[in-house]
Amino acid sequence: MAGLRRTASVTWVGPAREGRGTFRVGSGALVAPFTYNSRFKGNDETNPEELLLAAQAGCLTMALAAALREKEAEPATIETSAELDLVPHAESGGYRIPTMELNMAVYNTPLGQNELDAVLGHAIEMCPICHALAGTDIKVTVRAALRSSQPAD
Repeated sequence: MAGLRRTASVTWVGPAREGRGTFRVGSGALVAPFTYNSRFKGNDETNPEELLLAAQAGCLTMALAAALREKEAEPATIETSAELDLVPHAESGGYRIPTMELNMAVYNTPLGQNELDAVLGHAIEMCPICHALAGTDIKVTVRAALRSSQPAD
């Protein structure tokens, strides 16, 4: 089977600290602004690190759903949260991402923790984003969860 080619582009106007950029994904489904402040100080625009986290979480969540299906234990819902550390790199003057952490909740699964951990291992092997980020320490936990029947306040 031939591989799939995906595309994205960025336009940046101005100097690094005062300029503005725009992410565009090839499908057109996402066009998002970013700036120095959105990246390093936080505001209501996105940044490359959030997009990387979303890609990692999305890919691994789909891989886990596929791995659960192979075990005939398809859940109704999987929720994944992700975070990373962006730290200064003294040698280059830039930044590095030494760690990423993902927490996955599988709702209404009949599997126990050992089985979920084994399925997660298989999902990680299937996830191309995990392989692409091989230089980063990626910590992933999975747990069974039950939906509360109580309405959210």
